[in-house]
Amino acid sequence: MSHIRRRSGRTSGSVSVYFIAATASLFLLTSLLIDFARIAAFRKQAELSVKSGVRSAMSSFDPIIYAKYGLFIRGGEAANELFRTTLEGNSSGEDNEAFSFLDTRWGQAEVTESRPLAGHDVFRRQVLEEMKYKAPIDLAIEVASRFKGLSGTMKEATRTVDLLEQMRKAYDRREKAFDDAYDRQRAHGEKVAQKAESAISSAGGVVGGYDDYVAKREEDKSRRQALERWEAERDARLNAGEDSEEIEKDKPEGPRYGAEIAAYESRAASTARELGKAADEARAESDKFVSKAREALIKATQSNDEMLAIVERSRRDTGATSGGSEDALESEHRQTMEELRRSAEDLILPPAFFSEYDAEIDRQYSQGLTLAGELGSLSSLIASAPGSTGMGTALSSGQAQASDCLSEFSDDYGAGGRIIAQRKEMLESRRSYEAERKQAEARAESEWRSAGSFLGSFSAGAGSDEEKVSVERTSVLYTENREWNRSEEEARRTQRSEASSQGRDEAMTSVNSLLDVLEGAVEGVRDQLYFSEYALGRMTHFPPSSAKELLSGGEISLSVHGQEVEYILYGLNHPSGNIAAAYGEIFAFRLAVRTMEGLIECRSAGHPLLVLAAALVYGITQAMADMGALLGTGKIQLSKYLKVDTYYTDYLRLFLLLHGGGSNPTARAIAVMEHGSGLDFRGAYTYASGEGTASVRLWFFPGLLKALARVGDLGGSIKGNRYEATYTADHSYI
Repeated sequence: MSHIRRRSGRTSGSVSVYFIAATASLFLLTSLLIDFARIAAFRKQAELSVKSGVRSAMSSFDPIIYAKYGLFIRGGEAANELFRTTLEGNSSGEDNEAFSFLDTRWGQAEVTESRPLAGHDVFRRQVLEEMKYKAPIDLAIEVASRFKGLSGTMKEATRTVDLLEQMRKAYDRREKAFDDAYDRQRAHGEKVAQKAESAISSAGGVVGGYDDYVAKREEDKSRRQALERWEAERDARLNAGEDSEEIEKDKPEGPRYGAEIAAYESRAASTARELGKAADEARAESDKFVSKAREALIKATQSNDEMLAIVERSRRDTGATSGGSEDALESEHRQTMEELRRSAEDLILPPAFFSEYDAEIDRQYSQGLTLAGELGSLSSLIASAPGSTGMGTALSSGQAQASDCLSEFSDDYGAGGRIIAQRKEMLESRRSYEAERKQAEARAESEWRSAGSFLGSFSAGAGSDEEKVSVERTSVLYTENREWNRSEEEARRTQRSEASSQGRDEAMTSVNSLLDVLEGAVEGVRDQLYFSEYALGRMTHFPPSSAKELLSGGEISLSVHGQEVEYILYGLNHPSGNIAAAYGEIFAFRLAVRTMEGLIECRSAGHPLLVLAAALVYGITQAMADMGALLGTGKIQLSKYLKVDTYYTDYLRLFLLLHGGGSNPTARAIAVMEHGSGLDFRGAYTYASGEGTASVRLWFFPGLLKALARVGDLGGSIKGNRYEATYTADHSYI
């Protein structure tokens, strides 16, 4: 019995130890699990608190910037204070009387702000966010419907003007080359004929006096011989004792015509030299003529070939771009443009024209050389005349042959020559419209200067000193923002062209680009569209009524904040310069549209180059009338064939679509807003990153948890009896 009792005691003690050990282990595990659970809850709460704190900091935005521009920037209370207040408000501290499962304590808490609105990417994203729902609707309703149907006709007109203008330039080069060749023909014929005529005329005296010269020379020769015989007999007679006086009485008369003979021979030598010089000059002039005339003809041929290439290229381009849906009016206009382009083919000359002209130049050259040869032959004959006998017939024949050759050359190529006259008539027969075309072009230049003077009057407004300072300060802000964003300065748009035709071409190219951009915007070109609509919706512009008052010399404010859209578009540092630029670009748009109409209205003029010139006159005069209508009534009828009203803002919208997508308009928009609000957008932040460090007291075994942290990741650190972790959260307005 006692043995049994002893065993029972030992067993009971063992069970107690095991129970205690098991209970301790369970307590340890439970304690660790409780602290792990508290850490997990703490981490979630801290993370949510940091996110909430950043959102709270960002909820304090600048109400003025939002109300005026629809954009968000940090403003109001200090971000760090809002952040900490929110963190602590989401936590239950140790001082709570109620039991707190988590005694969260916040240590360091800080908000870092970044991504200022001065950055172009940030600014554009906010604009996009502001406008992404309303911009496409505004554009479709206010612009696309008004300009519908203009694009196709304008493209056809631009293609036609481009073809005709290229043809005009090549045609003028060709005709100038023809004139050069003709002038060479005429100058060569007149110069060679004149010199040959002078030389042959001088030969007439030598040829005509040849027989008299021979007779006198022979007579003087006989007299000289008789005198020589008398002199030989005189000595013999004196020796024979004859009286010297009697002997002298028998003395014969000596040569009588020495002077005449010498003069004839001198004249013959001089005439021979003159004829030889005339022959040499005729050859040299002929060589020079054929070289220069052929060079001019080659230039004419090249220009004619260029015209042919222009027409062929136009045919290919038309074939590649034709098609698509169009109404009856568009179809009629397209056919008119096609007829005009086809009529340009009549300006091209066939190859036979050039080969015939080249042969004509060759014949003139050959006849010039033949005349030079006849002059040279006559020169040789006359040079042989002194001291000769029996050359009268040869001289007369040589003179007659040279005269006949001269007469033939003069009849063809001299002053009033037959072939020269025929060539002039042939050239002028194709230029029946030239005088009328030149008059139209001169009128176009005059109207262009008048238009330039009118548009230049917009720049006459100097503005007050305060307004000048306002524009200058905005320009400084623009430069600072552009440099801060490291964007390059844009090339200034060139001044108005001095030549009306060049201004027309630039206008038509620009309008087609505008219409292409408009079509693209409707189809989804996003950033430029949104920027355009944002600028028009949030910024001021200078309306036609104010422009009219400006032109009339009235007192009108030229502050940059009355013309913000114009400044964003052009960025000119002049109180009225941006207004002038806007109205100048509207004039260019109207010029392009009216020129398109002019091609249709003036097609009855017949000659394609006359139609081109008349269309330009029509375009300029009608565009000026449009500017008057815009200033007087505030609207312009889009076209004679599209009777819808367009307004100043429609054109600003188009120009913003074309020019407003780059970094420079963005920088100018920011500068305008900075100047208007007095804020430096480099410090206007749109993004915040909050960082907070929190801790929670561990209830049971901080030492054990610290040891466990060495071999595993607890997501934080153990400091004393507290678990500490750091959390970050980001938030932005876009």
